[in-house]
Amino acid sequence: MRQARLTAVGHPAVTGRHDKTLELTAEDAITARATCVLGVAAGPLPGELPLLRGRVRLTVAAGGLVADVEGTVNPGYASADRLVVRRSDQADPDTFLLAASAAAADLRPDLLAALARPGTPVEVTVAELEPPAPVLLVLTGAAEAGPAVARLAAQADLVLDLTPRGAPPPGVPLAAPRHHGPPPDLTGLRTVVVLAEDLADADLLAARAWGGGRPRVVVWPPAPGADLLLAAGLPATPLLHAGPLPQAPNARRDLLRRVSAAGVPAAVGVPRGLRPAAAPPLRGPERSGSGGRRKDSASRRTGRDGLEGVLEEVGGQLPEHAVLLPDPVVGWGVGAVTARPGPGAPLLDGLRRAPYAVLVPPAGRTAIAVDPAELVRLLRGAGSTGRDAAAVLTGLGVPRREAYRLAADQP
Repeated sequence: MRQARLTAVGHPAVTGRHDKTLELTAEDAITARATCVLGVAAGPLPGELPLLRGRVRLTVAAGGLVADVEGTVNPGYASADRLVVRRSDQADPDTFLLAASAAAADLRPDLLAALARPGTPVEVTVAELEPPAPVLLVLTGAAEAGPAVARLAAQADLVLDLTPRGAPPPGVPLAAPRHHGPPPDLTGLRTVVVLAEDLADADLLAARAWGGGRPRVVVWPPAPGADLLLAAGLPATPLLHAGPLPQAPNARRDLLRRVSAAGVPAAVGVPRGLRPAAAPPLRGPERSGSGGRRKDSASRRTGRDGLEGVLEEVGGQLPEHAVLLPDPVVGWGVGAVTARPGPGAPLLDGLRRAPYAVLVPPAGRTAIAVDPAELVRLLRGAGSTGRDAAAVLTGLGVPRREAYRLAADQP
């Protein structure tokens, strides 16, 4: 488990009166209005802090006195100016910890007095409390990735290159050397980057050992649904993109009938009106059973008349299907939690950040027999573009190159 260290110094304007946050700032001076700041001239920021994940303990030491604060790392932290610790789950680039156990006003008065002495050395240590979930980062194509994806790539313990010789390099710099060939044992690795031409190339990683757990999965460019399947240890293809769950019950039942007939995993979007409107603060992995269901009663109450009712409807129409939902505990990225839809089905706050689910048929269910060439002919005859027709084929499991070739053969 990783640690990070930084230093700061005390300042006479430190009061520690804020009851919701605490902060360290890289500025050399503050005013009395900065009631949450505990130290100035803090650095290095962000330093090694973005390498930490999960639940951590932040220790502040000054004048021979020590205070500990626990919280969940915000995966989007990327500030060179501030380190903010919040009791809430309000995430922004300056916020390092969410759902913190304490704020500035909770510190002992004698420690605050030490922090208010000018020039007092302040030592800050942050240590992970438990091994965080490993991350599988799948880069398909050479598209430039956003800052969050680039940070994950910079953390790589291993880079697996499954692309053909001569493929363009990835759109982000990589810290680890590229490894060609079958992947080695993945036990103990924290971040593995996979360079793949197609998501199907990453399927062989689904069954690999990850030290007893499944990884968070981030696919770039985003591929909603495929990341959930990979996180659950299932092949990413075939995958049917079924669109959003309709608000109207009759239309929703019609879509579920089509999903049942397809016989392959289907990604469905969860409209905003069905999603949880708010979430309780992020907490540690309070789970039970192999499905990883949260015990948070507030989470179970959220949206009972909306999404929970829809899940019960899904369970009635697709009784043998499992539902893969985004795990809210792992933070940025996607971790899969399996639920059986029906009365009392868990409602997970992960749907606020990744608003889709995957409906997975039972093992051994065969898909309907479809002639890809005939399907393309019918789609193009009905007015679909070549791109849309190819997307339908790839959703049914046809390799991407073959799908585009078939679509191009039709006028």
